[in-house]
Amino acid sequence: MSMKSEEAVQAIVANRGHAVLVPTMTAIKWVDKYDAQGLNVSCVPLMGGASALGLGIALAQPKRPVIVLDGDGSLLMQLPSLVTIASSGAANLVHIVFNNGVWFENLANIPVPGAQVVDFAATAKAVGFKHALRVGDKDGLVNALTTAISKGGPALIELVIEPEKAGVWMKDNPQPDLADFHFNRLGIELHRVHDALLQQGAA
Repeated sequence: MSMKSEEAVQAIVANRGHAVLVPTMTAIKWVDKYDAQGLNVSCVPLMGGASALGLGIALAQPKRPVIVLDGDGSLLMQLPSLVTIASSGAANLVHIVFNNGVWFENLANIPVPGAQVVDFAATAKAVGFKHALRVGDKDGLVNALTTAISKGGPALIELVIEPEKAGVWMKDNPQPDLADFHFNRLGIELHRVHDALLQQGAA
């Protein structure tokens, strides 16, 4: 059982409450589509940095939920961050991992080494996360997210995702240039979220 990235992001956005979202990779596209003006800090082009970025925001805003929308390949680049997150005891951090087995979903779909054997939920439990589980459908995701936010974490939710394949780069579908905005948006969004939290009296 698995779901699409778009479906997962729609469910997360609908159930985020007043959380800050920290999306990276494929999740950024769908957050832009369904909640572009939300309290979002997109981790781009800092591949692999979403877990640490989310932890920093969670520690700075301990009364506000922070939801990281990470990729499996991205997390593998910074796997020790799970130890740091667990050690921090950040009860307001929910780390959601989109496990689709590929890097650059629907662009290059490069296979992630070890994707068939790695168990992110088990790894999170082993290093001390309060909650960690794997889900493969919308209802499971919504229930897991609601529980994680209400009961506190740190929590990790591993999503089984079926990657899209329609837009993979090929000879007749060449790789486009990355828009300049993506090289600046992390700083822009951090400032925007910071200002919004100040206005809400939360920073």
